[in-house]
Amino acid sequence: MELFCFASRNEKNIWLGVEHQMWAVATLLNIGSMAARATKAEKYLYPGALGLLYCNPKHAFTTPFIVRSKADQTRVVTDVWPEPWRLPFKIESLGDPSRMVSAEDAKKRWPVVKDRLSPKGGVSAAMNITGTTVFVPVTITPKDWAVICHDLASKESANP
Repeated sequence: MELFCFASRNEKNIWLGVEHQMWAVATLLNIGSMAARATKAEKYLYPGALGLLYCNPKHAFTTPFIVRSKADQTRVVTDVWPEPWRLPFKIESLGDPSRMVSAEDAKKRWPVVKDRLSPKGGVSAAMNITGTTVFVPVTITPKDWAVICHDLASKESANP
């Protein structure tokens, strides 16, 4: 199983994504970096993949979801978030930001985080949340997903 983690600079943007059942990434000014994101999205992201959002200011995971479309390589979303976002894709959220697990608790509770942590990097590096690894999945087990959904999902359909 593959899990894609995406960070948000605030909780409001997560609520907006859940409300619209869509996620995307911020537009980068560096054309090369944006092109690299587009290439990774095209190569790795697929319908049926699993996703998880991360709220940067709260240092917490939230809102597991199932990816329901490929990333749209050309669309720029200007009517959901306050700023233009790119590479949008449809999601089926299995929870909402009212449930969060801090990065510290995830280190203790979630096997995938414990297994991927290294002394040189924190949770963001372990779960591919950083800008250079966005759209690069981490491999998880069904048990990992079950624990994540137990903590964060509010819907019964936590199976992809």
